[in-house]
Amino acid sequence: MAPVDHQDVSEEYHLHRAAEIRLENGSFGEKLRDVSYLTFLLIGIALLWPWNAFLSASLYFQHDVFHDDTIYAKIYISTMMSVSTISSVGFNFWLSKRQHSYAVRVTRGLLWEMLVFGMLGIFVLVHGIFALWFNFAFLMVMVMISSCGTAMTQNGAMALANVHGPQYSQGVMMGQAIAGVLPSLVLFGVSFIGDPRNQSVGGIFAYFCTTMVVSMACITLYRFSTVAKADKPELLVGEAGNPETDAVAFSTLFAKLKYLVLSIFTTFVVTLLFPVFAANTFVVGLPLQNAQYIPFIFTVWNLGDLYGRYISEKQFFQSSKFTPFTTFLYSVSRIALVPLFFCFNLNDRLKSSSTVISDLCYILLQFVFGLTNGNVMSVSFMKVSPALSSDQERKAAGGFTNIFLSSGLAFGSLLSYACVFVVTAYSKKEV
Repeated sequence: MAPVDHQDVSEEYHLHRAAEIRLENGSFGEKLRDVSYLTFLLIGIALLWPWNAFLSASLYFQHDVFHDDTIYAKIYISTMMSVSTISSVGFNFWLSKRQHSYAVRVTRGLLWEMLVFGMLGIFVLVHGIFALWFNFAFLMVMVMISSCGTAMTQNGAMALANVHGPQYSQGVMMGQAIAGVLPSLVLFGVSFIGDPRNQSVGGIFAYFCTTMVVSMACITLYRFSTVAKADKPELLVGEAGNPETDAVAFSTLFAKLKYLVLSIFTTFVVTLLFPVFAANTFVVGLPLQNAQYIPFIFTVWNLGDLYGRYISEKQFFQSSKFTPFTTFLYSVSRIALVPLFFCFNLNDRLKSSSTVISDLCYILLQFVFGLTNGNVMSVSFMKVSPALSSDQERKAAGGFTNIFLSSGLAFGSLLSYACVFVVTAYSKKEV
């Protein structure tokens, strides 16, 4: 092995810090002109895009593939969510124990996504020749591989972002929020055109191809940029050794990140109650039908989520006074928003006894719920890098934080079933 020039290594090491400082003082437009930041932003979009593709195609699978009334149609969404969250938790735990090759994981996960959605593109053209049980099993396998691919890319991306600095972690968070806003806007627009259940094969095929294009664009920009260089062992000044034997212990990471990872976990547990209320709270006074109002609420929530991630870089949230413990208290305080949802028109409980003011207050509540979700998530991830003392720890933290992220999603999805029961029971009470 060629000897390492420690002077050159030190200079390249500090280049990351200099670039990070420039981004702190720059506008969002200036950030987008930074190739590394743009790369992390696009990675964030690519992380959430496959999940949105599965969600957006749910009605197509239930209606066209499983014919609405079959058992496969009825259990499709719940099974898809269970397979996705459980496989994500398990795979994230496996990845976090193998603290090496982070740069390779980014592209490998994206290639898995391209394979999955390429096969799904073929599936929508030929599914009619197979039995329903085979189609169901095939889709669940695709969901599992896609979930693992996303976990692999996110594991590698957050490890590299932690090395580059908090601004780049925010770039990943912003990309995910953008990927959340775009499909919800499309769904809202479609609600004015016709029944979203009547999705054409050509439209679904194009959507899956778009997912492949997003992954390919991400791989291209990633390889063009210098982001992956942060994974070179020689950049870790004063850190040498075998990554297999010198792995950072989970106990070390938890001691330094406990309030941040608990914030991430708590935020997702609370947030996954949102779809239950969004899908069961109906319009009262606004000139919209429920088929338009519900997609509009999803759009409002996602816009709030995007804005919350955008403001997370503000000095108030990044100052030393806004500690990880404060962030954890912030995440827990969001629980207080949940009872407020029962004040509105759950399953037409209020009927005509309320006015348009009720709708506007509910829209504001959903925006705040989305804003606090994005804000806590982004602030938590941005504070990970400064809380650690070495790049080896920062890389390992990429997988460690993802365990709590995926666990929060899994626990939140289970809690949402109980929330459905509570909402149903509450709606049956007389006003």
